[in-house]
Amino acid sequence: MPDFARLVVALAPLLCGLFFAACSRSEPTGRPKLVLYVSADDALYRPLLADFERQTGIRVSTVGDTEATKTFGLVRRLLDEQSHPQADLFWASEPLGMIRLARANLLKPLADDRRWLPLAYRARVIVYHTGRVDSAHAPRRLGDLLDPELKGKIGLARPQFGTTRTHMAALLAEFGEERYLQFLRALKSNGARIYDGNSMVVQAVAQGEISAGLTDSDDVASGKAEHWPIDWKGGTAELAASPPGDASGAVLLMPHVIGIVKREDASPDRLAAQDSLVAFLRSPSTQKAFVDSGAALCGWDAVGTVPGPIALPDYANVAADELRAVELFEKVWAEP
Repeated sequence: MPDFARLVVALAPLLCGLFFAACSRSEPTGRPKLVLYVSADDALYRPLLADFERQTGIRVSTVGDTEATKTFGLVRRLLDEQSHPQADLFWASEPLGMIRLARANLLKPLADDRRWLPLAYRARVIVYHTGRVDSAHAPRRLGDLLDPELKGKIGLARPQFGTTRTHMAALLAEFGEERYLQFLRALKSNGARIYDGNSMVVQAVAQGEISAGLTDSDDVASGKAEHWPIDWKGGTAELAASPPGDASGAVLLMPHVIGIVKREDASPDRLAAQDSLVAFLRSPSTQKAFVDSGAALCGWDAVGTVPGPIALPDYANVAADELRAVELFEKVWAEP
């Protein structure tokens, strides 16, 4: 037998031992690996999950989605996997997709028999270019986006997905079809541009392609951290325009939410690990991290700390209007 072959045979028991020892260390008894579907931004969830893994020894692998489809794509995937669930938990950056999963009975009951829980709250806001629009004259309500001086200089993300979908559904639920359609037609008439995601709306404002647009507060915070010439106002819950000199109107709050996926194969250790991750994400230290990073305006239990007027609708009722809201938007945008 050649020397090399003798060496391989001699080392085989040692190599096997090292391999199985490594496997046992990576998957210790009682510490199962969790699979988290997540539509939050990478810059938010990765540091938080790293802290969770260090604190608990529980490993978490993640499945995300694109900026354009965000929560919507993951909800479709979870529905498709209903007979053979692959995820343990779902962290959604807006609530309507989670409500859809709850109604399909895909989620495990949590506290008070609820199927999902809020994490931190961000907001729908009006972003504007600080070099093109001074703060005193910046749009403060949705109606201000209809100002002729902003014609062709406003934008929003596609309403088929994510928080824009939820925003449109909330407006329809609050104001009814007639006023909702009037607003959409006026928005289109004023040359509103459609982008593939909220962060792209912020980039377009920062680059001077448009002067203002609808987006999320965390996307504005990210741009400001890069010293982009942008800021935001509230008023995203109101279709009216701002009276001269009036303050920002009511801002529409939008929660991150968490749910546990039903799995018949879940062991007691896996169930305990799922509960540990939910508790970690709702803990005071994690809520503080949400706010400190700019990813949220407040934690799940601190809505009263958001400055100014707020709107926090019953999202279960809003969910009933999501399909109709998108249908009407598409109808208006297809009109000549």
